[in-house]
Amino acid sequence: MALILVRPLYRIHYHGRKNLPKGAFILASDHISYFDPLSLGMGIRRRIFFMAKSELFTAHGSFAAGFLRACGVFPVKRLSADKQSADKALMHLARGRIVGIFPQGGIVRGKREFSPKAGAALLAARAGVPLVPVHISAPKGIAPFRRIDITAGEPLYAEDGSLRAARRLNERYIAAMRIISEESK
Repeated sequence: MALILVRPLYRIHYHGRKNLPKGAFILASDHISYFDPLSLGMGIRRRIFFMAKSELFTAHGSFAAGFLRACGVFPVKRLSADKQSADKALMHLARGRIVGIFPQGGIVRGKREFSPKAGAALLAARAGVPLVPVHISAPKGIAPFRRIDITAGEPLYAEDGSLRAARRLNERYIAAMRIISEESK
């Protein structure tokens, strides 16, 4: 239903779809608007199970929380080691699904430096799945009839499930996001 309503209004261009693995992976994207999960989902055409801040499930009432859960969104307590949400993400990955994470922890507008937290890389290393860097670019802002470019980079892999490997994966992820961002200008 969302596709029917949204697709004609937004000029979304997808690049790098060939980089998306067939099985389980973590889609790790920058986050520039509330529209990002919908625009990512429209381009990938597979269900993405997004992590979202727990406040979305508590601050907007039970209807909103139920709607989010029905869409496959699950809560994460930010700024903590949320074992319950990590276990949920690992369960989805074990079932061959895509887990969507915005590693910066929230919407970042403007020209601030990309500084992700390491949780997405840690989950990818623990699950033994690729981490796919995704950059969203909307130079004129997110609004109807304005161009949005979504670029998926090549999948990144951790050498093993260790914390050290996860840190190295996160460093490679940051470097890949910088390259994708520069190329999309």
